[in-house]
Amino acid sequence: MTEPRTLPQLFAQQVARLGDRPAIRFKDYGIWHRVTWRQYGEEVDRVAAALLAFGLGRQENVAVLGENRPEWLYCHLGIQTAGGATCGIYPTSAPEQIKYLLNHSEARLLFVDNEEQLDKVLPVVGETRVERVVVWDAKGLWGFADDRVIFFDDFLKQGKTFADAHPRAVLERREQGEPGDTAMIIYTSGTTGPPKGAMLSHASILWGTASAQQINPVTEDDEVVSYLPFAHVYENLISVFGGVRAGYVVNFVESMDTLFQNVREISPTYFGSVPRIWEKLASTVDLRMDDSTWVKRTLYRWAVGVGRRYARVKYQPGGAPLGLRALYAAAYWLVLAHLKRRLGFDRIRLAVCGAAPASPELFEFYHALGIPLIEGYGMTESTGVISINPVARPRVGTVGIPLPGVEVRLDEDGEILTRGPHVFKGYLKEPELTAQTIDRDGWLHTGDVGAWDDGYLKIMDRKKDIIITAGGKNITPAYIENKLKFSPYIQDAVVIGDRRKYLVALILIEEDNVTKFAQDQRVPFTTFQDLTQSPAIVRLIEGEVDKVNKTLSQVEGIKKVALLPRRFYEEEGDVTPTKKVKRRSLETRYGDLIESLYT
Repeated sequence: MTEPRTLPQLFAQQVARLGDRPAIRFKDYGIWHRVTWRQYGEEVDRVAAALLAFGLGRQENVAVLGENRPEWLYCHLGIQTAGGATCGIYPTSAPEQIKYLLNHSEARLLFVDNEEQLDKVLPVVGETRVERVVVWDAKGLWGFADDRVIFFDDFLKQGKTFADAHPRAVLERREQGEPGDTAMIIYTSGTTGPPKGAMLSHASILWGTASAQQINPVTEDDEVVSYLPFAHVYENLISVFGGVRAGYVVNFVESMDTLFQNVREISPTYFGSVPRIWEKLASTVDLRMDDSTWVKRTLYRWAVGVGRRYARVKYQPGGAPLGLRALYAAAYWLVLAHLKRRLGFDRIRLAVCGAAPASPELFEFYHALGIPLIEGYGMTESTGVISINPVARPRVGTVGIPLPGVEVRLDEDGEILTRGPHVFKGYLKEPELTAQTIDRDGWLHTGDVGAWDDGYLKIMDRKKDIIITAGGKNITPAYIENKLKFSPYIQDAVVIGDRRKYLVALILIEEDNVTKFAQDQRVPFTTFQDLTQSPAIVRLIEGEVDKVNKTLSQVEGIKKVALLPRRFYEEEGDVTPTKKVKRRSLETRYGDLIESLYT
């Protein structure tokens, strides 16, 4: 068998190998449906034929805007099969953001999800190069007519006509693909300017997925859950790049509101998520157990306590003592296994937390439950992965070991530099910025400060976020923030203190859990802002901060806190699509509030 040079070529080999095995599952009207690899391949080829009928040229960019669904995968791989590059757009994007990305990518064709996304696109599409908008879901659009708009089924019919007339066109275009071709352009969130289009090649994708397989192998017998946005590299690693490489089943959730319910139905063997989801699930478990009977509550606390002790020593040389192993076995079968099953993780063998830093306590909690949660590290510019913890020998508090073939070193100031086939091609239309990011020796400058721990990489913080206090002490705010976020009552925290005499924190409350607390304690409120202004809630949060302060050095302690009066909104620039806080944006928005904490 010929060695594949591109992702579509590898995909075609997997289609031939796996045939009638399930590739995709999705839920429609309460019923799970499956798509085989053969059917998957047919759908991808149909999209590719339609794109060729449209006149798509090699290495031309095509934009995709929509929530996760099978059509996203069909179009994603169909674009690449036709020789193009996919430009994902977050479904939460505002019209002006969509217009910018369409113009920057020079896309002539745009796929959109439904009526809602079409409504955002139509007012701006005339100011772009887009000639055709293809709508996947025609619901609510019966009778709608616009020369620029075509429904997905009609678009595919044009492809069939083309394929009937040119039966080898799709195959020939797929075989023309080269390793250095751009497979996807991923726009990174623009915290200090407009988004940058990072170009990922087929070579870096194929090499990276093969290298990751050497540390934590996955197979066609595994199952994953798709719910993170496809416009981000993380979801592509799981559901597209890794899915095509390993051949496992990709299950689509109905919506974010049904995520945990769908996970229980699917019982995935491999589950990747961001810290916010893992934190939410952990806090939900904790608070539900607080509401249970005294017996259940006592058993839960005993079992988790035993599990934490076991997790701390399990992977150390010599492992856990015999007595602790026996005690953990009892705790696991009496309590923890049942809880693990209730969460939908009874089959889990690989659980990954990525895209943002997380507290070591979070990993300890899940390991206590028997869920092998590990942390990895990467960025869009490294095709998603630089290092990852081996599930067989993880080290909590680190982001693991570099992938085989990946070079990592620390610069004089501690910045993490990496070099290897995983490094991206550069930023679209930004040669100077590319040169600033990849130096003349091929080292990618990550902007993160790190340290080594016996061959395992630790992330200290973003280089630009390191706090230097008025006393000259260097503080890594992420370490403190992650500890604060482990509280069930704190959703997010931003530690402030650069060039200041002490540290303060802006706190976003965990609305559901704080609301329940308020109801249980008969604290009156009507709005979110009311909650944040209630003296009882302020005391609750200050108590949680005090608990964290006891685990920190004096200079790291939080002296004052302020509860933010509004939720975080992605579309207003508070957080990225993976829920990472945009620190500079918040510092500007709440400048007066921050100053009040120092008076």
